[in-house]
Amino acid sequence: MKYCSKAFLLCLSLACPLATADQWQSVLTNSQLNYEVTFQGLPIEGQFKQFSVTYSPAEQLLVQVAIGSADMSDDELNSEISGGDWFDVGRFAEATFSSKALVVGSNPSQDFIAEGSLNLKGVSEPVDVPFLWRQDAENPDRAIMSGQLTLQRSDFSIGIGDWSSGEQIGIDVGVSFVVQMQRQVQELNN
Repeated sequence: MKYCSKAFLLCLSLACPLATADQWQSVLTNSQLNYEVTFQGLPIEGQFKQFSVTYSPAEQLLVQVAIGSADMSDDELNSEISGGDWFDVGRFAEATFSSKALVVGSNPSQDFIAEGSLNLKGVSEPVDVPFLWRQDAENPDRAIMSGQLTLQRSDFSIGIGDWSSGEQIGIDVGVSFVVQMQRQVQELNN
């Protein structure tokens, strides 16, 4: 019951502002967007260093990622993944997730699920993003959004040609995020 009432209050505060329009914006310096793939069965990790997350009642959830900021801590790998067989950064510099609905999650590892679409490398696919939302008890204008999901790189034509089989580099891509959010209150015009 305690969980349900917290979820209801959070939904109410996020989706039904009365006198102000709340918008939440990510704080990049305190946030991480990571990914993990397998290479010959062994995990290798990377991260996107430039991205933004915005939540507002009108737009729901919007995530924008600068694909050229992908970093696998190796200059040769970074150069390879920016090429045409992988991210094709020259033609597709940004990935965008935009939610169409925000629903209450069904288990304790997810407070909410953002149902929407991910546009990556010119391909748009439906994606559900489960996440936890923890508002700071001492500063209610701050919150942490965190979660994880698995995408299939083949859905977005990432790793084409010799890489498409998944034999050397796995098809599944684990995505995880921990994002500090800051409330930005805007007065409504009457």
